[in-house]
Amino acid sequence: MAAENHLVTNKVVSSFDVFDTVLTRRVANPRSAFLLLGRRLTSLGLICCSAHAFAKARTEAEVRAFRNAGGLDSSVSLHDIHAELGDALHLDLQARELIYQHELQLESDLLVPLVDGRRRVKQARERRERILYVSDMYLPSEYLKDVLRSHSLFEDGDVLMVSNEFEASKHSGTLWPLVLSVMGVSGDRLFHVGNDPRSDGRTAKRAGVSTEVLERNNPNRYEECFERHCEATDGLSAVIAGASRIARLDPVDPTRSEISDVAAGVVAPFVIGNLLWTLEVARREGLTELFFVARDGQLLCDVARHLAPMVGFGGKLTYMYGSRQAWCLGGLVSSDGSGLETVISDDGDVSITVRDALLRLDLTPEEISLPLARKGFHRATWGRPMVADQPSQLRALLVEDPEVSLLLLEKAKRSRDLLLGYFDDLGAITDEPIGFVDLGTGATLFNALSTMLSSIGQAPPLGFYFGLRSTAIDLGYGKPLTYMRDEAESRGFLSTPGLLTLVELACTADHGSVVGYAGVDGIVSPLFDEGGNDPVVDWGLPIVQQTVCRVAREVAAVSDIIGTDGIDLRPAILEAFELFWNSPTKNEAAAWGSYPFEDGWGVRSFRHPIAEGRRLADVARRQPHRHWWVGGAEQLSGPVTRRVFESRRVAKKVVGTLQRRFS
Repeated sequence: MAAENHLVTNKVVSSFDVFDTVLTRRVANPRSAFLLLGRRLTSLGLICCSAHAFAKARTEAEVRAFRNAGGLDSSVSLHDIHAELGDALHLDLQARELIYQHELQLESDLLVPLVDGRRRVKQARERRERILYVSDMYLPSEYLKDVLRSHSLFEDGDVLMVSNEFEASKHSGTLWPLVLSVMGVSGDRLFHVGNDPRSDGRTAKRAGVSTEVLERNNPNRYEECFERHCEATDGLSAVIAGASRIARLDPVDPTRSEISDVAAGVVAPFVIGNLLWTLEVARREGLTELFFVARDGQLLCDVARHLAPMVGFGGKLTYMYGSRQAWCLGGLVSSDGSGLETVISDDGDVSITVRDALLRLDLTPEEISLPLARKGFHRATWGRPMVADQPSQLRALLVEDPEVSLLLLEKAKRSRDLLLGYFDDLGAITDEPIGFVDLGTGATLFNALSTMLSSIGQAPPLGFYFGLRSTAIDLGYGKPLTYMRDEAESRGFLSTPGLLTLVELACTADHGSVVGYAGVDGIVSPLFDEGGNDPVVDWGLPIVQQTVCRVAREVAAVSDIIGTDGIDLRPAILEAFELFWNSPTKNEAAAWGSYPFEDGWGVRSFRHPIAEGRRLADVARRQPHRHWWVGGAEQLSGPVTRRVFESRRVAKKVVGTLQRRFS
């Protein structure tokens, strides 16, 4: 303790907590760093136990050191903790010192400045206020000064007070009188900013210090969720939690934090988890290029560029313009109608009319009016949604009527020739093994692409999908690999209501749907829906995209500390998603419920919000559409309606439990 070394003046003092106020770690819980330290020490051969055993021993050594010294108001230092740790792990003096140094190095690797904290310090300097840092910490003050200096946060004349060197803590309140004494000011001349309601708030106020507590800097419920899975993911989920917090605390648009908070805590972890799996498989399979199909592929491709070096994938990453509207016609290569079920299905994603179905195949009812009439599709029915067996009847007409079948195959060939030209321009026509990435569940685009490539003798790509429905059609090209579930095989996470909706709305592009292609001077270019995707861009899509990419960059920044291969992030991803989907805050429900979701195919698509407030009379009615967000609608409804929704949900859960128990 060296109070006499500090110059005493009567100037106003700006005081800052260090951790989670001006600096934060790349993990949301400080103790998760011990697992990462254990991984590093294991790789270096400095410990004989596992990383998990080391992390537990390091945690217990800290608890034991403080307990033996009488608590936080003690002189316990990192050296004292490592003395306890060395005894526990039977380490010699040299090993203890090496591990001590590695912990300090890891702290330096994990610590990053917070944008808000840096701004506050800068403003205090501009006001010509004295800068003080106060921390309840066992680390040496000289070390912390060096870290702060490395981030341009500590200058000559600044003061740092660390609890272990004063044998007093903010937590108990005993450090605050010493702070005022060292700085030579009364409480009303010192303003403190921190993140802990007790240590930086209540105990400081009892000493007469004015404070501001930044509780937002602490882990939120999504970040805490990923921290809970730290051990099961070898620390990867903890790093994702830390990256999410860093992005959340530096939002793209501070006025729209409800969008960026969910993007950082729910969307980004899914995208990262999905892509780490995709890139690892691609590396093991020796793929030379991954093609990410529009529109969900735009964000995936951008994020993959940040993550590919982490897993050692050195192939190309290419964004490919495509859609069901643009590809399915070209995928029809035989007169037996193979592939028509993906265009005109019996249980389609949305109700379609005869005219809509034919438009998907570049046909109009007027072109084949007589064959349609012979099948019972008279002019008056063309604009009505098809029901019962009408989809299968229409498919039969397209295959069995010679005139219609010939016309369809001619249109399919023209479409396919144009598409193959586009694929060739893109580099997808190759003898090298390639992969195809989509976030769908029907394998429609995979089948269409595989069919077209097979028509010129090229092997189908390796497909990577969100999941596969039990009704997904296998045309003989093999099934795509799935990240989340395979219903036909009853494998994976089969019940994730709402997850695909969130993925589809968050992982879209800033351009409209691809409706076809045009060839000019030998170059084939995509054509887009004139409506574009401006409603989603205006809603906040750039915020989502930039936030997700920021989280990915922060994760990749510590790729040398964490492992990714063989780690399953899905349980953590689903737990965080269910928090959001089933229990959103009112602000989250308002922001995400207003998303203008696009449903349908190409030019026949339409938009609708995914959640709106409901009246009591609406409770018994069917959901407005298949992507309806019940949890969001509940939050946006009145209190009586919310209680009815909640009672119905509880009743359904009880019934489901009883059915499983007695089935």
